[in-house]
Amino acid sequence: DAMELDQLISYLINKEDSNGVILLGHSTGCQDIVFYLRSSHAACSRAVHAAILQVLSEREYLATLPETGSMIELASTMINEGRPSDFMPRKAHPDAPITAYRYHSLCARNGEDDLFSSDFSEEELRQKLGHMFTTPTSIIFSMADEHVPQHIDKHALVERLCRAMGGAEKVEVKCGNHSLSNRIEEAVQAIMEIVKRDAPKGCEDPWS
Repeated sequence: DAMELDQLISYLINKEDSNGVILLGHSTGCQDIVFYLRSSHAACSRAVHAAILQVLSEREYLATLPETGSMIELASTMINEGRPSDFMPRKAHPDAPITAYRYHSLCARNGEDDLFSSDFSEEELRQKLGHMFTTPTSIIFSMADEHVPQHIDKHALVERLCRAMGGAEKVEVKCGNHSLSNRIEEAVQAIMEIVKRDAPKGCEDPWS
C-alpha cells in the first residue's frame, strides 16, 4: 500500500503538476499513511502537506471476539510453518478472506498493524508514531465508535496518540460512530477546515 501511495503521489506531482497532497486515512487506512511517512523509500513523502487520521486499534476490537485468541495461535503456527500467505478459516474474518500474516499483523500485540492500542506505554507509542511530528497531523476520533471497547478511555487515548506524534491536532467527534455515518456534516466540516489550512499555497479552493 505504501509503495502504491508513492506511485500515486509521484504521478500527481510529475504528471499532473500537483503542488502537493493531504492524506486522509480511515481505520486501517491510517496504518498505510503512518507506514508511508516512515518509509525511507517514499520518494514523494515531502509532497505530503498534512495527514488526517481517523484511527482505531483493530487489535483491541478483535480481542473482544471469542475466537480471536485461538485464531492468533493458528496464524502464528501457519507463519512459523512458512505459510504466511495461506488463508485463515472463514470464521477468523467472515467479511473477507484474510491471510495468516495479515491476521497476525492486525490481531497480535505488536503486530505490524498494531499502532494505536491503548495498552502501549508512552515510549512504545513514540517508537511507532514519533516520526509523524514532521508532518502536520490531525486525529479525528469517533467518540462513540462501536469498535472501541467500552473500558478504554477514549479522551485519554486520543491525547496520548497526539503526544506520541509530537503534538498532533485532535478532533473529537461527539457521538460519532466508526464510519462517522451519523455525523457526516460535522466530519466533513472538520476535514474541510484542515484542508483549507494545510493545503499547499496557491491551490485553488474547491469550496469557494
